[in-house]
Amino acid sequence: MLNAILLGLLLGIVSGLTPGLHVNTFSAFILSYSAVLSRYFSPEELAVVIFTNAVVHTFLDILPSMFLGVPDEDTAIAVLPTHELVLDGKGVVAASVSAYSSLLSFLVSLPIFLIFLIVLPNLKYGLSTVTPFLLVAVSIAMVASEKGEVFEGSLSAWRKRALAALIFLLSGFLGLYTFGKDDMILLPLLTGLFSSPTLMISAFNRSNVPTQEISLEIPKGKDVLSGSLAGAMVSLFPGISSGIATVMASNHLKDRKRIVSAISSANTANALLCFAVLFSVHRVRSGAVEAFLKLGASIDLPIFLLVGLISAFAGTILTITFGILAGRMVSKIDQLKLSVFIFAMLIVFIYFLTGAFGLLIFSLATVVGLLAVIFRIRRINCMSCLILPTILLYL
Repeated sequence: MLNAILLGLLLGIVSGLTPGLHVNTFSAFILSYSAVLSRYFSPEELAVVIFTNAVVHTFLDILPSMFLGVPDEDTAIAVLPTHELVLDGKGVVAASVSAYSSLLSFLVSLPIFLIFLIVLPNLKYGLSTVTPFLLVAVSIAMVASEKGEVFEGSLSAWRKRALAALIFLLSGFLGLYTFGKDDMILLPLLTGLFSSPTLMISAFNRSNVPTQEISLEIPKGKDVLSGSLAGAMVSLFPGISSGIATVMASNHLKDRKRIVSAISSANTANALLCFAVLFSVHRVRSGAVEAFLKLGASIDLPIFLLVGLISAFAGTILTITFGILAGRMVSKIDQLKLSVFIFAMLIVFIYFLTGAFGLLIFSLATVVGLLAVIFRIRRINCMSCLILPTILLYL
């Protein structure tokens, strides 16, 4: 069992720190080659590898968004606030807030896990009916939360909301255009909407990254709780991803560190509680859970939760450690050169993984992301690329 946990930790490090590499990739690989891997691991141990990887990934995946500006689905809306924190010399502080938030969220989610096991068998048939209406409510709240600029008059707020609705629709239609394609298409879509505008702003501003303050900070309990509850809610509904959980958790927040806390909490809670949904009503809510199910492993609940606790504490230590290492390195690198290098790397990476179609999606998404910057609209509205297709699918 120890070897399985260590392998899961290693895969979590690789998937968490590598832009574009998701935990589902390793889960699919383990499932595909389970016959070969069974020579070295039992089905239960392979299930532990998948679960450990899924948990640790939610801790570390904030770091590429923070120090490179390269998002995945779970951390896309964290790109701007984390990047700003790095430019303020608070990158390591933000990494610690994220790590502690994920750990606390895991602990908060343990009693929710047990509640799900008891309650969900009586609710399983009504959840999918509520899904589109929940997402419509989230969408309206996102657009309506836009505030007007100071000294621009009484109609300023409505103008901003109209522009937010435009960004919401453009992002949603772009998501519809890519909906049903290979999962890899999410990389150019989210990178264009969230990452490339940030990289362009950094390059043109020629801002030097200051020396990062090496200190740790505990998150606010209410942000961890709100993120955990958002992650719990999203884990219940089919077709709703953890990216939408981050929208629900952070939509009402303005402070950058609080946004990071809520996003990290939502991701970790969702990753854990998707397994509670599997155990209670035998429904699949993520690729990792699907691979776990198909392995046919039988793990006692106390052992399962103990593995999760070990993974969560290890993820906390790893995130803070890699955050400190990245913080010490990033201030020594020219920001313009780094932005240009990452942008070029993204183009090559996207073409290698998704071809010309991926580059087209990346280009269109970049235009929409830049429009959000120009209009001064919060880029959380760009998460419509996931929300709108899901709403239409259920309606």
